[in-house]
Amino acid sequence: CWDALLRGRSDDGKPMSICVTTGTGSGKTECFMIPLVKDLLDNPQNNQIQALFLYPLNALMEDQKERLEELLSGTNLTYTVYNGDLPEDIPADNDVSDEAEHIRKRIKLIRGYDEATGTCKFEHMLYTRKMVRNNPPNILLTNPTMLEYILLRNKDAVLTNPELKSLRWIAIDETHSYTGAGAAELAMLLRRVLLAFGVAASDVRFATSSATFGNGSNPD
Repeated sequence: CWDALLRGRSDDGKPMSICVTTGTGSGKTECFMIPLVKDLLDNPQNNQIQALFLYPLNALMEDQKERLEELLSGTNLTYTVYNGDLPEDIPADNDVSDEAEHIRKRIKLIRGYDEATGTCKFEHMLYTRKMVRNNPPNILLTNPTMLEYILLRNKDAVLTNPELKSLRWIAIDETHSYTGAGAAELAMLLRRVLLAFGVAASDVRFATSSATFGNGSNPD
């Protein structure tokens, strides 16, 4: 997988994509996340989204944060988990409302804040929507529903500037969860994503993974 994603090329010189189907805990994520990080380090583009990670469940995104932090250690690369839990902004210091306190607690949770040491576990993560819009991360983790909102909201248009043509990777986890109409909707959504970023499918490395891509009982 690493060789195909980093050095493989099609007949017309375009980057190659992969689909990884193997058991749980066997290293599917490492098949694409490690070459992805290396590619972004070799092709630095600050404040531009270069990689899009799609997950069907928020819990799966949370599981990837520690892996990303480990891989991004010592680099300037950034990421965010853009879902419904991401706060709009940091409350003002003089805002003592219950809502402001709730947001502060949520931010601490998102950042992995340790009260004892005063440090945050997830140092490379942007933790408010305002931060994401002001300085778009290199890697955006989200779900199809939130991605739809990003494409529709005017205030999120800065994340998908077609003139920059920054998008290099699209990683889709749990591929088997997209079937029937849901799969068709995702395919159309990805076409809109490519248009929004001003890139062609052949310019992007697609990496999909699934532990249960089929049970082998259906010969079709």
